[in-house]
Amino acid sequence: MKNIYKQVEENIDNLVTKNVDWAACASKEQLQAARTGNLKLQFFGRDIPEEWIKDVNGKKVLCLAGAGGLQAPLLASAGAKVTVLDISNKMLDKDREIAKNENLQIEIIKGNMCDLSMFHDCCFDYIINPPSLIYIPNPLVVFRECYRVLIKGGSFIMTAPNPMNYVCDYIPDENGGYYKAVHKMPYYSKDYDDSDWIEYGHTMETYLGGLIDCGFSITGYVECQMEDITELYFIARAKKY
Repeated sequence: MKNIYKQVEENIDNLVTKNVDWAACASKEQLQAARTGNLKLQFFGRDIPEEWIKDVNGKKVLCLAGAGGLQAPLLASAGAKVTVLDISNKMLDKDREIAKNENLQIEIIKGNMCDLSMFHDCCFDYIINPPSLIYIPNPLVVFRECYRVLIKGGSFIMTAPNPMNYVCDYIPDENGGYYKAVHKMPYYSKDYDDSDWIEYGHTMETYLGGLIDCGFSITGYVECQMEDITELYFIARAKKY
């Protein structure tokens, strides 16, 4: 069997080639707004609360599995000292291009989010993690590494799908269809699909309980409800005290 992370890398590269919506780079307008003190980081139509990121100017920020020419350039434009780590070179190429075009200083590293051994202990003020833990069998491996490389008082901000995304399937019928709970959690795509797509649906116990078990204190939580009723995402802030 192919290494799961190699397969995930190929899957993400393929999606970038297809120009999926979430791989869009920051616009000129967004970058200019960040430069003038109006930084907006948005996931699934919901902004990260302003108070969570209001003091990133001059701070060391790790965009973890966060390439794509969006979060890292915006944070750099707002004055942060940004490092972006991602498994997909095609996503990282977007950061390379926009950093060059906009004269932004961004450290760009190809790597696996489970292994942050290239970073010293207590070296980041913030870690921003877009939806990516769905490609990791055990998020606690990531949480432990994030706790290690954050300074005391540092923030880990993560986004992930609520388990509802995986529990229900859409059942079509003559009345327009309905949703039915058919899957137990945790979820693994290969249990139901013979394709090369790899995705893990984790429980809220794994996400929030895992953060607590690794030493974090959860200090913020917001949800993002999409048009499809089973598409519910959340953004959580965890602090290292």
